[in-house]
Order: sequence, then C-alpha cells, then structure tokens
Amino acid sequence: MKLIYKFFLAFCLTSFVAVSIMLALIMQNLSSGFHDFINEAEMSYVTEVNQKLVSYYQENGDWSQLQQDEQSWRRLIGIGKKKVQFPSLSLPPDPTGLSHLLQTQRRMSLYDVNKEVVVGLARIDDNTFSQAIKIEGKTVGWISFVPSQLAEHSPANEFLAQQYLSYSLIMLVVIAIAFITAWLLSRHLVAPITKLNQGTTQLIRGNYSSQIESRTQDELAELADSMNVLADTLAKSKTDRSKWMSDVAHELKTPLTVVRGQLTAIQDGIFSADEQRLQVMVDQIDSMSHLVGDIYQLSITDIGGLSYRKYPLNPVEVFADIAHGFEFKAKQKGITLDRTLLTSSSLMTLCCVMADKERVIQLFTNLLENSCRYTDAPGSVVLSAELDDHENNVCICIEDSSPSIKSQDFTRVFERFYRVEQSRNREYGGSGIGLALCLQIVEAHQGSIHAESSHLGGVKIAVSLPIYKGSI
Repeated sequence: MKLIYKFFLAFCLTSFVAVSIMLALIMQNLSSGFHDFINEAEMSYVTEVNQKLVSYYQENGDWSQLQQDEQSWRRLIGIGKKKVQFPSLSLPPDPTGLSHLLQTQRRMSLYDVNKEVVVGLARIDDNTFSQAIKIEGKTVGWISFVPSQLAEHSPANEFLAQQYLSYSLIMLVVIAIAFITAWLLSRHLVAPITKLNQGTTQLIRGNYSSQIESRTQDELAELADSMNVLADTLAKSKTDRSKWMSDVAHELKTPLTVVRGQLTAIQDGIFSADEQRLQVMVDQIDSMSHLVGDIYQLSITDIGGLSYRKYPLNPVEVFADIAHGFEFKAKQKGITLDRTLLTSSSLMTLCCVMADKERVIQLFTNLLENSCRYTDAPGSVVLSAELDDHENNVCICIEDSSPSIKSQDFTRVFERFYRVEQSRNREYGGSGIGLALCLQIVEAHQGSIHAESSHLGGVKIAVSLPIYKGSI
C-alpha cells in the first residue's frame, strides 16, 4: 500500500473515532442534563398542584366532586379552560411554561388516602412517582405522575430524538470535511517523501546530478539537503576516481613503456644488457612497486586491514634518524636538509608517544620524500619539533623553500587522488595518494596534520601527535 493511502486511512480513522467519541459524549451529556432539567421542572409543577389539591380538600372535605367532574380536575391541573365556581380550582402557577409544553398534566393521577383512584390511572403502581397530599401532617390523598422521559410519545423524547438526528447529520458533515482535509494533508505530507524517493532512485541509477528541491524548513527538508550533499559527494568521488585511475594508468604505463623499450632494444641487439641499462629498468620497476604499494596500503586501510601495533616511542628521535638517511639524497638534488632545530631540541630525549613505529617511519618517509621531490634546487628543507602550549601534543614540522602552492590547495592536498598540478606531478612522479596515506596514519594515532605557507617560500607540513603520559 502506498504511503499516501496509509496517511489518509490513518487520518480518516482518527477523525472518525474522535468525532464519534465527541458525539457520544455530547449526546450523553445532553440527555442527562436535559432530563434532569425536565424532572426538576415537572417536580416543581407537581408540588404546585399538590398545594392546590390541599386547598381544594380543605374547601370540600373529600375528592368526590373531582371524581364526578373530570372538567374540574382538568381545570385544577391546568388543562381545562372553563371557569369553575371554586377558587381552589384556579390554574396552578407555571412560570416556565414547561408543564404545558411537556403535557405534564396529562400524565398525572389522583388517589384517595387508601390509594384508590380518583382521577387517572387505575393503579397507583402504574405511576413512577407518587407524592402524599397532607393536611396538618395527615395524609388525605396521593398525587402521582409518569416522568416525561419514561412516557411514550413524550415531547421531551421527541425533542431529544430531533437533537440526536441533527447531531448525527453534523457528525457526517464533519467526517466528510475531515476526509477531504485528510486527503489534502496526506498529499502535502507525502509529496516531499515522494521527491526523496525519486531522488534516491536517481542516485541508485548513477544520476548524481539530480537535486531534490525542498520548500519547507522541517526534518524532511534537512534530509533532502543531506541527499543533495550525498549526490555531490558521490559525483565528486566518481570524477576523482576516474581521474585517479587515468593518472595511475599513465604512471604505470610510462615505466612499463621504458622497460619494454629497453628490453626490445636489447633483444634486437641495438643495446647491450650492461649495468646502465639494467639500472634504468630497475629504477622504473621500483617506481611501479612504490605506486602499487601505496595503492595497496590505501585499499587495505579502507577495509580496516591496516594493523597498528602501538607502543611507547620517541617520534622526534625516529624522525631525526629518517632525516639523516635523506641527507645524501637531498644533497644530490641540490637541497640542504637542515636538522639543527630538530637535533638540538630537548624532545630528542624527553618526548614519548604511543605509536606504531613502522607506520611512523612510513609517515615521515612520505613527508620527506614529498618535500624533497617538489623543492626546486638550490633549496632548503628545515625540520623542527616543539610542544604545544598545554604540553599535551608534540608538533613536528617540515618546511621547504619554493615553490609553494595556492592557498586553496592547503586544505585539499591530503585528499586521496588529489593532485595540485597534473603536469608537475607527472614530471616528478607523484601519484597523489602519498599525503592521503599520511593523513590516515596520523588520524589512526589520534593526531592531526595540516599544510600552510612556509616562511621559506614553500610549504610547511605540521604533524601533531598526543603525548603519552603513562608509565613505560
């Protein structure tokens, strides 16, 4: 069943139940209140008739005349219009007029002291209510009547029946209006959900350019905005993946072409398989191995397969040792690797973090390799380490000389597959995933890494790792 019909049925059922309960309560309250009011009015009128009958009995001494002359009885209780000679037979007061409206007089009976009928129903027990007629404490007769709600074809019952019918018609109109409102409200509520469903279908089909329009300010609008962000993210991921695959294919194709060319030339006798030719092929194969290794590590990190075996170590000391191994390589490229600030720091002996040494070596090796690769000769790379203001983290920095990168690239260089400049990366052999691996390694150690402009004219990479304050 579609969602709109579920909403509609829910609203209709709720409206029907609510209106039905309300109508039942109204009818119950109306019936109870109306009958109480009628009973009170009728009892008041019966009391007035009782007083008139007391006066009549005092004047006549018995009920014989009333028994013989029904018109007198009718006059006394307010039915007859003919004038009579006895003042006691004048009409009883009826300020509300309800006795005539409800015809209370027609349901009244008179009995003598022995409860023998004078006027009215044959037996006193046929009446619901009886009231003694007393003179100076002595019972001289009984007046009885049947209440309006218990009488057949009573005006009060007919009035209530008309009210019940009116309320029932009103209920039907209200339910009809509720049904129409429920249908319109269901369509209004389901419309954004339908749009979300259509947008999700487009994402499933790979149409990431589809956007979901939201015109409200509720949670569904927030969900629509999140879906749009997801679509943009998926579109960007798809573009980056395609671009990265193209770059990786190019990076692998270049050394493979060189190796194949060298082997073909040797096979055709153009070149001899001397040490120089073999070294060229080894270098190209090493380049491919490094690229494949980066891709592999990035993939196993995504699936949680990159393990970390952490124990206390001094990252500054590890960094200094790695930097020492890079000095010769940097010198060959015409770059000065300055370790003075690093080796003279007291952190060489006093700093300790909980880390995986193999991953820390991989982190600093990638950073130094990246810095030396993209620094123009003659240039310089300066290494340093310091504690933060609260001495909770150690910050290890690598600063190099020109060239630098654009300011907007500082926040993106750690994104996987992102390359600052295609031609420059291909010239220097970068794959665009080395810094992404560095970011994952640092985050796995609960640290942070960021890039900024260096005062030397190049780029400054700062790695922050939390200090281990436990016992070793």
